[in-house]
Amino acid sequence: MTEADEREARRKRTLGITALATGLVAVGAMVAVAVMVQDSADGPSTPRTAAAGATASPTAKPSASAGGKNGQGGQDGQTGQAGHEDAGAGGSDAVPGLKLGSAAKVGAADGRDGKALQLTGTGDGFAEAAGASVDTTKDFTVSAVVRNDAASASKAAVSQNGEQFFSFYLGREDAGANKNRWVFKVQTANETGKTATALSTAAAATGRWTTLTGVYNAKAKTISLYVDGTLAQTTPAPSIVTGTGPLELGRARYKSAWADAWNGSITDVQVWKKALTADQVSKAATGKPGEAPAANLLGS
Repeated sequence: MTEADEREARRKRTLGITALATGLVAVGAMVAVAVMVQDSADGPSTPRTAAAGATASPTAKPSASAGGKNGQGGQDGQTGQAGHEDAGAGGSDAVPGLKLGSAAKVGAADGRDGKALQLTGTGDGFAEAAGASVDTTKDFTVSAVVRNDAASASKAAVSQNGEQFFSFYLGREDAGANKNRWVFKVQTANETGKTATALSTAAAATGRWTTLTGVYNAKAKTISLYVDGTLAQTTPAPSIVTGTGPLELGRARYKSAWADAWNGSITDVQVWKKALTADQVSKAATGKPGEAPAANLLGS
């Protein structure tokens, strides 16, 4: 091969290599453009490593019940010392003049106008009056409209108490020879067995409203029980333990502990600072105009 032929061959090889390089550069540019177009279609900052199935959760809303009154501490059996709710603290259960135990509710009085205290028969089902107390050394009358839902056991609807025993107790008696009777009784001394009791003749009704009225006559030293405005029994009461605490609804003090938790409903609790006559009791029980009470809790 002549020198001229060799120069021509080298020129052709150089042109081929240049063309190949140019082609490769063009292909690379096209690939880069394609990648950029694809990234643009995916959107900016699209996460490539998100876990499969992961979804964004909406912003959590505060619970309407969080921190509500039911978060309070419970009570210890029948002691009933914790878990009070101050009246007027808010909510549908707030009742002026009453502190409610944690299991006590106030709602519509089924079959009656107004509201009723609804109790469960447990130690934390009760209500305590803030100011409606009775001077048990003088005449007094206490009345309540009650519905008993318990098939058995003694149950206190209204009481006032000392440290060891109740002073008076209005409710249902179901102990010893006194089986299932309405009762108004007073403790005559701070000892077991020292009680004066006035009882109904008929059995205590279950599941219906009954008006119970207890009268203490300090001068005559007697107690009387009225059922639906009718005298059931009058009994001598030579003495009465002084009630130092507030009016209690749904429980009574016995041997330094709370006992006889009411199971059912209580409404229209009234207190008079006098011994009402039979006629006055009848009028109060039937809703006729009569002697105005000194205190009225849960009245319609």
